[in-house]
Amino acid sequence: MITGLNHVAVVVRDADAALGFFRDTMGLAVTKDEVVDEMGIRGVLMPLGQNEIELIQPTTPDTGVMRYLDSKGERLHHLAFSTDDIVGELARLKAAGVEVVDQEPREGLTGMVAFLHPKSMHGVLIELVQPPADAHISTAKGIDHLAVLVSDYAVARATWERVLGLKVVNEIRPEGRGTVIAQVPIGQCMVELISPATTDSPMVQRLADIGEGASSMVAIEVRDIAAELAKYRAAGKTPPDAAPGPLPHSVTSTIPAAQCFGLGVQLIEYGH
Repeated sequence: MITGLNHVAVVVRDADAALGFFRDTMGLAVTKDEVVDEMGIRGVLMPLGQNEIELIQPTTPDTGVMRYLDSKGERLHHLAFSTDDIVGELARLKAAGVEVVDQEPREGLTGMVAFLHPKSMHGVLIELVQPPADAHISTAKGIDHLAVLVSDYAVARATWERVLGLKVVNEIRPEGRGTVIAQVPIGQCMVELISPATTDSPMVQRLADIGEGASSMVAIEVRDIAAELAKYRAAGKTPPDAAPGPLPHSVTSTIPAAQCFGLGVQLIEYGH
C-alpha cells in the first residue's frame, strides 16, 4: 500500500553548489549527506514538511544517473512514494505486468527501495520506498503539488490508480487554457495530471516537443507571497511578480528552474 509522497529527487552536478540554494536560501536543513558507492552517487536529504527533497550528484561516470544528467541536464529525476510493504507491493506490480527496474528491493539512501520503469508511468520514473524506523516524520504540510504532463488523461488516470492506488478526486478546467488539471491527493500533496482538453491546446505542441513526464517543478504554499518574493530577490533570484494562478483563489510566482539547479520552485498563496 502506498502511504505518502516520500521525496522528490533532483539530479545536480555539484551538490555543494546546489545547497547554496536549497539550504542557504530556501532554508531547508540537511539530515543526511552520504556517498552510496554501489549506486555511484552522493545523496543529500532535506525535509520539507512531511516530504523531502533529495539532491543526487553522480560520483562515477558510468552510471545511469550520470547518463541522465548528461542527456537532460540538472532537473527532477524521480518521484518517490512510501509503502509499508515494499516486497508485497513490488510482487503485486510485477504480477500485474508493470515493467520494473528492480526485480527485488535493495538498500538505498531512504530505506529499502525499488524503481518502476518510466514506461509504466507515462514517462515518470517512480521509486518505491519502505523507510526505516528512524526515518523523517512530520505532520506539517510540505509540497503543495507536483505536475505530470500526460497526453491521454483517461489512460493516465487509470494508470495512476492501477499502479499506485491513487485516485483523481477533482478536475479543474481553467478558462482559456485548453487544459484539464486532474488532482490526485497523496497526503497533503496533490499530484496534478495535466493534459490537453482541446485539440488546439498549446499543451499538444508541448507534449510533442518534450513528451510525457513529470514537470521539473515543486509548488510550495506560502502565507505571504510578497515577503517570499522579497527574500528570493534579495538572494539574487528573479521571480516575476505574483499573478493569478490556474488553481482557484490562488496567486503564484515561480523561481525559474535555471536559477534553482533545474528544479523550478513555484510559490503559491491561496485565499485570493
